[in-house]
Amino acid sequence: MDRVTRFAAVNTKIKAMERDFLNSEHYIEMLRQRSIQDLAAYLKENTPYSKFLNGINPETINRRTLEEVLKRNMVKNLDKLLYFFHDNYRDFLKVLFLKYEIADLKNFARDIYNNSKSEVAVDSYSFIGKYSKVSLDILQKASSLRDFILALKGSEFYEYLKPLLDGKRENLFRMEMSLDSSYFSILKKSSEKLDKSDRVIIEKWEGIVSDLYNLQWIYRGKKFYMLSPEELLNYTIDMGERINFSRRRELCYSKNLEELKSKADELGFGFLFKKDETSDIFMERRINRFLFYKLRALSRRYPMSIIQSVAYTWFLDFEVRDIFSIAECIRYNLSPEEAGKFLIRAV
Repeated sequence: MDRVTRFAAVNTKIKAMERDFLNSEHYIEMLRQRSIQDLAAYLKENTPYSKFLNGINPETINRRTLEEVLKRNMVKNLDKLLYFFHDNYRDFLKVLFLKYEIADLKNFARDIYNNSKSEVAVDSYSFIGKYSKVSLDILQKASSLRDFILALKGSEFYEYLKPLLDGKRENLFRMEMSLDSSYFSILKKSSEKLDKSDRVIIEKWEGIVSDLYNLQWIYRGKKFYMLSPEELLNYTIDMGERINFSRRRELCYSKNLEELKSKADELGFGFLFKKDETSDIFMERRINRFLFYKLRALSRRYPMSIIQSVAYTWFLDFEVRDIFSIAECIRYNLSPEEAGKFLIRAV
């Protein structure tokens, strides 16, 4: 199938779906809301989210319920996107969507670790088992992190977590890192089955993502976990656009944080480490905002490619994350100006 035939119709569908994205005025109004109930009412009465909040009473909704509704909306939209593809491209998108399933799996594991799983509704884990071979029914029986790993047997993730069952590394931190690294490994294998032109674009995009995630991981691993260079390197993503294995190794073996920041600056990532107290607070937002503009540029550069679908997926995720951030800022009674600093989308 030629590229125009494959992507012309898909791009038309994606453009139609993108009309449901929120605009700047929506963001400004959301930032002005002073309660979760007000935020839910605004979304229901003034935005495309109205159809998903139709059966919800904004006056009684809480933050968790609002998040569950937004995640279910994500699932519906990702399923629509999936419908447009077949064969290797459909399989690739399913793997791409594992990103959101892994986020739910990490939340589930955290709830087990904190003994709070019984307090969380099953609907909170909207993505678990949706695009993978994970069984939520089996996972629900897990009462320890060991049980959690064993419950993933037969899924795409088990082989990556199985080494943690040696009795020495069976902890939440290493499990979360193993889940994250498994995603990029599985994604890389899946992208190799795409047409060459799409494979090159995806490798570029995932290389950009990996560079930023690796830098964040190395920085936090050194500052907050005081891990050895060997362990830091072991958990880095084995991909990169500017940062190959040799450079990742140099970063991991930096003598201190200042040397790490200096090396990152030489590679063009100095913006992650502003020389003030906001570096740790806003690092993730800076990463996501950088990815937002990079992805937008890639989608303009390669209109007839799989990157259009990747962009839609990420932009939808960014929008939902921003709504979650606004809800969290409301919880802490932050002003619209303060809350706006936490958003991925510049308002």
